[in-house]
Amino acid sequence: MSEPLVLDHTSRCLRDNPLGDPHRRRIEVHLPPGYDGVRRFPTVYWLPGFGAHPSLTHRPLAFGASVADRLHRAMSQGRIPPALLVVPDATTAYGGSQYIDSAASGRYAEHLTEVVTEVDRRLRTLPDPAWRAVGGKSSGGYGALVAGMTSPLFSAVVACSPDAGFEHCYLPLLPGTLDTVRAAGGIDALLARRDSGPHDVPFMVAMSIIAMGMCYADTPGITPADALPCDPVTGRFRDDVWQRWLTHDPVRTAAAHTGPLRALSLLHLTVGERDDYGMHWGARALHATLDAAAVPHTYREHEGGHHGIEHVFTDALSRLRQVWGSERAACAG
Repeated sequence: MSEPLVLDHTSRCLRDNPLGDPHRRRIEVHLPPGYDGVRRFPTVYWLPGFGAHPSLTHRPLAFGASVADRLHRAMSQGRIPPALLVVPDATTAYGGSQYIDSAASGRYAEHLTEVVTEVDRRLRTLPDPAWRAVGGKSSGGYGALVAGMTSPLFSAVVACSPDAGFEHCYLPLLPGTLDTVRAAGGIDALLARRDSGPHDVPFMVAMSIIAMGMCYADTPGITPADALPCDPVTGRFRDDVWQRWLTHDPVRTAAAHTGPLRALSLLHLTVGERDDYGMHWGARALHATLDAAAVPHTYREHEGGHHGIEHVFTDALSRLRQVWGSERAACAG
């Protein structure tokens, strides 16, 4: 597979963002088999999870192929309809944005809209929602769900191990996060370690919870300590903060977005049957919620947990054959 095309994008909506993060962002694009600059192709927007590089080119392990190579091979074999694979950069100073507009972190849902416009302008896409899919794993899966609920730009959603059922995926991580913060000497001391590395699992878990607080905050300039559901020094729980977090939980928000969800041509959820962060219970709760609301979707649990499941992406994206056809989804233009 050839090297990806990297577009340099100057984001209007990220200029002067609350965290001072760069507003010039890369957009990684993997061109499909048969892309010749004449025919138009569908597009898959793939959203990386928390703390991940905004790229599909890296191999997750020393063995095997990169995600991009796996998906390109699957397209060549007809298992996935040929499509552009687009990876936006929505990272923040805290590691991730959840791909939502946040008063404390920045307007990253709007940034995704900008990326779609830029890709359609510069490449031979099929510039219609019917030919756009959005997917991702973990925080990326969460972002894909939110886009499916709130954005008119996508007709297909593929969510792998998405953040959902916040009581299952976030609350159990709070005590360990408090321990890590305390051992570091406080949140500011922990944040000061971001650029030093190497970072172990407890550090990354703590950073993810801190980042979630900033993403779900509704107050500009709030401190990371105040954005947590409990006081990081005393451990006292803050019900008002936690209730604000819950307003972003797909299990709770799906009922308010049944119209857009029912309009999707594909809504596919997949999760490991023993996810390391309890996301299988959140996914089960979301599955039940969608069933109760009569929202058409497919649901699959696979062997394994939260990590080392990149092979699942191929099966998940193969579901696009249902809406784009198993033959080459491209037209002359």
